[in-house]
Amino acid sequence: MSRERRTIPVRHGEGDRGPDCPLAPPSHATVQSRTLHRVCLIVGGVDQLAARLGVSPDDARAWMSGGAPTPEKIFEACVEILLLYAAEKGAPN
Repeated sequence: MSRERRTIPVRHGEGDRGPDCPLAPPSHATVQSRTLHRVCLIVGGVDQLAARLGVSPDDARAWMSGGAPTPEKIFEACVEILLLYAAEKGAPN
């Protein structure tokens, strides 16, 4: 089975390095941490993600890096952001 790699366009605005969105190392990557990372890329960085979720940037970083489990409510909010982003871009669900 082949694994197609899909990407989400990133909002630019933090210079050439792109938004500050940590990615968990493969040994700690989970569906939740990868989802938070993608949403972070969409909204433009950890600070924007944290503000949108109503949490501290430190908590968001810990969840994205796989250092702490992601609360179910946070994961569900991120999935909703992804679905709204996909709908806005006209991508099939």
